[in-house]
Amino acid sequence: MAPAGSRVEEPELTVLPRPRSFFQRRRFLWSFLPTALLGIAGVIALLVSSNLLLPFRQVVTLQGKVASKADFFEDEEVQRILIKNHIRVHVTRSGSREIATHDIDSYDFVMPSGQPSADLVVKGQYGHTKVYRPFTTPLVLATYREYAEALVGAGVATREKNSVGPDTLYYDLDTERFLNLVQSGKTWHDLEIQQYGANNLNRVIAQTSNVCNSNSAGTYLGIVAFIKNDKKIPQTEQEADLLGAKIRPLLTSQGLPPADMFVPYITPEGRGTAPIVVVYENQYLNYQIQYRENHGRADMDRVLLYPSAGFETSPQLISLDSKADQLGDLLINNPALMLRAMELGYRVLDPSGATTSDQLSQFLVQHGIHAPQTTAEDTKTYLPRLSLLERMIIRVGDCP
Repeated sequence: MAPAGSRVEEPELTVLPRPRSFFQRRRFLWSFLPTALLGIAGVIALLVSSNLLLPFRQVVTLQGKVASKADFFEDEEVQRILIKNHIRVHVTRSGSREIATHDIDSYDFVMPSGQPSADLVVKGQYGHTKVYRPFTTPLVLATYREYAEALVGAGVATREKNSVGPDTLYYDLDTERFLNLVQSGKTWHDLEIQQYGANNLNRVIAQTSNVCNSNSAGTYLGIVAFIKNDKKIPQTEQEADLLGAKIRPLLTSQGLPPADMFVPYITPEGRGTAPIVVVYENQYLNYQIQYRENHGRADMDRVLLYPSAGFETSPQLISLDSKADQLGDLLINNPALMLRAMELGYRVLDPSGATTSDQLSQFLVQHGIHAPQTTAEDTKTYLPRLSLLERMIIRVGDCP
């Protein structure tokens, strides 16, 4: 108790001012505004690009068995474009002819590297087959500058027309003279190539991958057969057997072939182990594009030989079910995929079926790489009908 007579003071109550609304704080508003604008801009961009609902749309996963063009589907930019269009692709690598001669029932699509193997697939009469041809690429011989210049000295090759000096990346190869040189058994020492030992006794030959599995090897066999048969194709099984026996030494004297010729070609050991290899133009051009990006210049040591008996290969995507039709339609109609194919070195086909070689040349020049010149003077190579070509491949390669 308070003592008598003392005064008890009333308790004081302090009233604080009413706080301002959270959203009325000016400093907060200024800090929040840029973030809000950025978010709004992001939503608008997603709407414009049709990606806003992408996470909610079903992505179709396709299983494919693909030959050398597996690199195309494994490219990160190609994968990004496909995902944007709700398609994911998983590929299993295989040789073109192996695709055609083995079971493919578990796949949604296949993509051999050329028409002969594609024809075998279609001939197999699967329930659903639809063919798409998105691009082409010529068969070429890749080599090294000193070997190309040795062939020039032997009168077998010439530097590309209109080339300035000896620094061209491209040479024209007289196919008939080259095959005669191969048939003669001459070595690179005979052509005065001194690298890799005092006597380079490796035979002059174009090495291929396994003819039993590979479209490039089978196509090169067809070119050799066409030239060695006086630019005529065999018409009967007997003619095919005789021609196969005639050209066999030109294709089998290389020894056991690797699965892929381009990989050893771009290694330092390639010069000594495989001086000339049969590959596709797109592989070489893509290599040069990547080399330029990494080194600021083209690789002037590695060059191409364009055979006068030329052949334009046409990789074909064959859908085996309706799901894969979506992928085929994209390959031949989607501008982003068509552009990326060109950036990977392919001669893309426009919707009319014509090649866009001029656009590829412009792209190469823009990236500091001399573009190969097209010529109408080359001999068009004709392959025998499928059954006879298969007969020759089996006999030349001792294929199962």
